[in-house]
Amino acid sequence: MFEKIIRENRFKTQCVIALYLLIFVIIGLLVDMVRINANSLLGGFYVLLTFKKMPIVTLCLLFIACGIVFYTINHFQGILLSGNEYKEIVNGFETTPQERELNRILEELVREARLGFKPRLYLMEAPFMNAFASGWSADNSLIALTTALVRNLTRDEVKAVMAHELSHIRHGDIRLTLMVGVLSNIMLLVVNYGVYLFLGNRRERGANAARMILMVLQFVLPLLTLVLQMFLSRSREYMADSGAAYLMGDSMPMIRALQKISGSYAQSDFSNVDTNPTRSALYIVGFKEIFSTHPSIENRIKALLEK
Repeated sequence: MFEKIIRENRFKTQCVIALYLLIFVIIGLLVDMVRINANSLLGGFYVLLTFKKMPIVTLCLLFIACGIVFYTINHFQGILLSGNEYKEIVNGFETTPQERELNRILEELVREARLGFKPRLYLMEAPFMNAFASGWSADNSLIALTTALVRNLTRDEVKAVMAHELSHIRHGDIRLTLMVGVLSNIMLLVVNYGVYLFLGNRRERGANAARMILMVLQFVLPLLTLVLQMFLSRSREYMADSGAAYLMGDSMPMIRALQKISGSYAQSDFSNVDTNPTRSALYIVGFKEIFSTHPSIENRIKALLEK
């Protein structure tokens, strides 16, 4: 079962990376058409794709996109943990009883899940209750919990949250969401700059059409990214909730944790607190209900009660 899920998620990840690389190339070609003042869209595509005129911007963006993928795979921890103070909780080097307890909980889950590896565990200083998991492989996976979550949940509830995040790692879906989170933010930045890179009046229809398409993409791509994140995250959250209930042998700790976390968000607006947008789709609970990348808490609890 897990092998099938992992294969499917690996294939989806490859498709997402290919899709984003293709979008980067299209954006680059459009900017190149404005740069060379193309007579028409088709003519501009032809001379650029046949290298009759060097697609400088396209090649640069493709190189940048490949570099982003490579950098994300090798430096995801720094990307996701940036913007907050955080501490890795290393077995044998804990400084507080709380840290020792968190390590014990993770070790219990690793044994119960019969895993041959243990993810790195991080405690992240934040006023909101949340958690996320990430990693490109089992060997470099991590689980991060916010200090507010650890302070406000019981041991069983913290264990359920950690079981949820461990399930993401077991399912192999975290690399997929990581790629969407990082590449989408860079892509939107590129298209925004691309629109204004070659201002001034252009007389040729192809160049003007390319600029108009870039302007439309400013509005279309954020919606495309949002829909993709919603589709990917909503299905994976249900699976991770189910995985947590399975590891705990009881769905109630996960239900209570979700209720407490969502209750905290209902009382306070934390939408502008987190300064790192790349991890928003990775959190166990989304910041906003409307257009959230996560299913509603009510639907997640309903699904858990049906287990």
